[in-house]
Amino acid sequence: MVQTKDILDIGDRIKLIKIGIKGDSSYSSQVLDIIGQERFIVSGPIYRNGLVMMHKNEKIKVSYIVEEKGRYAFNARILGREINNIYKLEIQKISDIRRYQQRKYYRLSISLPVTKLFSVKKGNAEEILIEDCRTKDISGSGMRLYSNFKHNTGDIIRCKFKIQNHPIDVKGKVLRVDKIDTFDFNYSLGIEFMDLDERDRDKIIKFIFLKERLLRRKGLI
Repeated sequence: MVQTKDILDIGDRIKLIKIGIKGDSSYSSQVLDIIGQERFIVSGPIYRNGLVMMHKNEKIKVSYIVEEKGRYAFNARILGREINNIYKLEIQKISDIRRYQQRKYYRLSISLPVTKLFSVKKGNAEEILIEDCRTKDISGSGMRLYSNFKHNTGDIIRCKFKIQNHPIDVKGKVLRVDKIDTFDFNYSLGIEFMDLDERDRDKIIKFIFLKERLLRRKGLI
């Protein structure tokens, strides 16, 4: 479990996630004050120049980025609301802090070399086909891979690649096959990682955060 006092501080940018029947809505906020380890004063969310009303005893989720680690979150209850000069909420943490599992990991568009291995049957024997591929994008849960071998959905492959000189060897399941027209490849494969070690996943996520920050600094995202 992550200790709140080691992560959140006054001035930290956070997201307040309002839980709704038709889906969750996320709003930017900021920590204004800390009252012990379990209670915080945060700025109330504003959307399109209007206040997003949150009510006493309403349960929300609070998420934030831990530098070089990723996004984390905890559940909270609203203890009070103040709308005077500044829209403020007093919230109380009511759960442990966990890595924030979004519906989908952020995908980074990047071309990385990948060695793909695939077992095919030839008579009573099996042959391992090895192909040099490249990624279209990558995330903590999978990748889009350019290939010249016509796979079927459901195929299990093995991918070997490096993230900042860190070797990763992972099985993947082909979820989607699209015909493409490029100079080097004929197919785009949607791959879901099957047995990715959490340490390897952290390496990928940290790499994506690093690249994302660099792109943001350049004004490209």
